[in-house]
Amino acid sequence: MTVLSNLYKNLNGRFDWADRVYVKSIPSSAPSDSTFIFITDSTQQIKDFGSNTFQNMQYDLEIQIFYSTKSTLDYDSVELDLMRFLNSNGYVISNVRGRIQDPDTFQDYQTIIVSKTERGI
Repeated sequence: MTVLSNLYKNLNGRFDWADRVYVKSIPSSAPSDSTFIFITDSTQQIKDFGSNTFQNMQYDLEIQIFYSTKSTLDYDSVELDLMRFLNSNGYVISNVRGRIQDPDTFQDYQTIIVSKTERGI
């Protein structure tokens, strides 16, 4: 199972504030009056060289929370809850970009970059 698939499995149905989790693409039918999580691969880095080969692979994943245009959620609480969950499941939070508004759907969204190192590849 890929690191992205594992992240989907961990997030899907985990949070009552998220209506759906989308992977790799958001369908055009996704309603702007729903709150959802969108996850994609970002980068991969070979790590920890020894004996003329690498020992580990670091995967960076991008997680975006798109808030409903009618949301009454406390964004800070939602994001901190998600980040604590990710941390407790072995993901390292490497960047939080800050909330902006999607110009097409007018949804506020937050981008969180996480890293996960797979050992013994």
